[in-house]
Amino acid sequence: MFNWIKCTNGDLTFCRVDKSQGDEQSDALTWCKIYDSYINDYGLGKQYKRLLETMKKKANIELDYIQKRDKFSLTLLEIEQQNLKMLLDNNGTGVSIEESLVHLSKFVGYWLRPKDITTREYFTLLKEVERINKMEHGKADK
Repeated sequence: MFNWIKCTNGDLTFCRVDKSQGDEQSDALTWCKIYDSYINDYGLGKQYKRLLETMKKKANIELDYIQKRDKFSLTLLEIEQQNLKMLLDNNGTGVSIEESLVHLSKFVGYWLRPKDITTREYFTLLKEVERINKMEHGKADK
């Protein structure tokens, strides 16, 4: 889990088995394989899908402005930039991996440390807690 956090924060050298071997290109290729495996196993989260949709909407507004030079597009663009910033800052709708480990630790009854839990264990546990929460509270996915 510790290496996953480092990689998602941009340091792909944590993909390496041996820190003394590798380069940026092989790190990026390895990370793509790891992340593809994650997406195949767990899919894209709701938050990430919203982020992609907002980025797409922003890009379309930019294209619209370039084509039509409509000043109103600049207002729409500013709105989407703010939406994108809120999504990237989590805006209270999500928590960091470290924060979620605190909550998961309460759930399992012992402290979960990033260096002790595997990424697969973390995401499986997170998925199970969400499933149990939905069962107990009867909330459907929005």
